[in-house]
Amino acid sequence: MGFSLVWFAAQGIRKDDFLERAQFEDTGEIDEYFEHDHAGGELPDGWYVILSSEMGLLEPARLMKWSASARLVAVAIHEGSMNSLATEWRDGKQVWSVSHDGSESGDQLDVEGTLPEVFEELKAEATAAQAESEGEGGGVNFVFDIPLDLAAEITGFRHDELGFDDDIEPFTVLERLFAAG
Repeated sequence: MGFSLVWFAAQGIRKDDFLERAQFEDTGEIDEYFEHDHAGGELPDGWYVILSSEMGLLEPARLMKWSASARLVAVAIHEGSMNSLATEWRDGKQVWSVSHDGSESGDQLDVEGTLPEVFEELKAEATAAQAESEGEGGGVNFVFDIPLDLAAEITGFRHDELGFDDDIEPFTVLERLFAAG
């Protein structure tokens, strides 16, 4: 089945201010394996991550609001259809976006804006791995990972690679304060 989720990493805004802006409340209850609908956690370098099963949170008006006077990286993952997206917003404006639609050809990738320099390296690695995989009969979609890897390079977070240790505390359950916002 796989993951179907969104996550948002904010930097340059205090955790409590970001949670208020996003209309979440931290319950303090540990959610080490993202078993609840919403979870949040602090990362090194001042990033705070909200992870959610609520795909509707990923809309431009919301990202504009959440990124005001801050930096925001947003990611959507739907492993069932092999769709992935990463985007960065700063001060209410979208800087870049990278998405992969798994229903298209294996190397399909839509890009917009001014991408971080590491994008070309990640794309080259994934494209080479994709070509090798297809030469061996296929079955693995490496291009799907490009948006996820790009967001991870920037924030240090990837939903499926987080091993909590002394540097990163386990995430905690978040509750939505309002249905819309």
